[in-house]
Amino acid sequence: MATNPDDLTRIPPPSGAVFAPRVGNHIEPLVDGAVAFDRIAAAVEAATTSVWVCVAFLETDARFPGGRGTFFDLMDDAASRGIDVRVLFWHPEGRLGGLVAVYPDDTFGGTESSIGLLGSRSTRWQARWDAVGRQCQHQKAWLVDAGTDAEVAFVGGINIGKSSMAGPDHAEPDPGPEVVGDDSYADVHDVHCLVRGPAATDVHDNFVMRWNGASERGREHGSWPPGETDDLPAPATRTGKLGPTTAQIQRSVLPGLYEALPAGENSVREQYLSAIAAAGDYVYIEDQILLSRVVLVALRDALERGVLVVASVPGNPMPELAAARAHPGIAAGYDALAALGAYDGFCLSAPCARADRGYREIYVHAKTAVVDDLWATIGSTNLVFSSFQGDTEMNVSFWDADVARAFRVRQVDEQGGFSSVGMNGREAMVRIMEVARENSRRRTAGEDLDGFACAIDPASWAT
Repeated sequence: MATNPDDLTRIPPPSGAVFAPRVGNHIEPLVDGAVAFDRIAAAVEAATTSVWVCVAFLETDARFPGGRGTFFDLMDDAASRGIDVRVLFWHPEGRLGGLVAVYPDDTFGGTESSIGLLGSRSTRWQARWDAVGRQCQHQKAWLVDAGTDAEVAFVGGINIGKSSMAGPDHAEPDPGPEVVGDDSYADVHDVHCLVRGPAATDVHDNFVMRWNGASERGREHGSWPPGETDDLPAPATRTGKLGPTTAQIQRSVLPGLYEALPAGENSVREQYLSAIAAAGDYVYIEDQILLSRVVLVALRDALERGVLVVASVPGNPMPELAAARAHPGIAAGYDALAALGAYDGFCLSAPCARADRGYREIYVHAKTAVVDDLWATIGSTNLVFSSFQGDTEMNVSFWDADVARAFRVRQVDEQGGFSSVGMNGREAMVRIMEVARENSRRRTAGEDLDGFACAIDPASWAT
């Protein structure tokens, strides 16, 4: 089914977006890392001209599904076939928005050790490092065969790490070095999205902007090979129509960060508020951080209208959130989230599964939303102020009843352990609320669960 133009009137796209909504796309949500990275790796292996990647977090020893090697193995193999391989790595500086005091080990900054690793591999592809002050270059995007008829982009939130390779069944990870001690992130639920068609050209345009403007490109350890990387031209033409879906690339970019975008962009925030304000039946959210006061107030207004709201978050959220509760922006988000607990139409849930030692958390790292089986978004943007006004983010939003509904079914069925294919969106929300609340009782009683969703108290989340 082609997008109904009325859907863009009911759920308007953001006026502040640089890229317009594009008609004629093929959009395919890819739920969970094992699914997404299998498709991504297959596209890289089939590439004929180029492979360009924006990397935020990377575990250098994480291996791709299907017996494949590491990220570096995948890039090296493509380069050995004559493919133009370019990778943009985030270069951390200072502290992450004042929320994280120590950077995790899964960053690959522009340092002597990173350059040494690439040199030890005799790496034959280009890399540049890009910083954004104390914030995060948080985009996670892949672009294969840019500017050709075969162009395909992958936009989403999945980091390149061992725990991010989990499948939809979220089977208990085998014991190993990655789950010794704190295993909070041993099993990650996440989402990416395949994009083909005119919107993929906007992913191309975004990569060129960042590559040519990468902050470290002229500094020591800021590029590979040192002093030998070259700039890219802007896309010469737009990819032709390849599907029925209207889609739009939306971003968070600070003003002044790139010469090509002096005013910056904050269209992801605008789109979330527009979609929630337009909701008539339901809002379904999966997000790692649900603490944006302005989004939570919009959800409260939707609940007042009788809209059902279900949000899935990690039951073991980042400890830095609780530590930063004194921050005014974070504190306001906590208060707004707690206020939603007064509404019967709101359910905050966190996925978990039975394990040998009782129950284990499934870490929600997804950043997605679906509204009324009409509109959905998938990307890197968390629902917290720093993702709207600091971190560099990218989402793809799409208007297509068939694709949005199928995406809702895929997410709800995994979390709820039931089939919602015969239900409308509101019926599915009622059912998953029932399952989540019953699972909460069962977990307290030590019983088996249906699916993964387990209702939690919004007033005590991340405290």
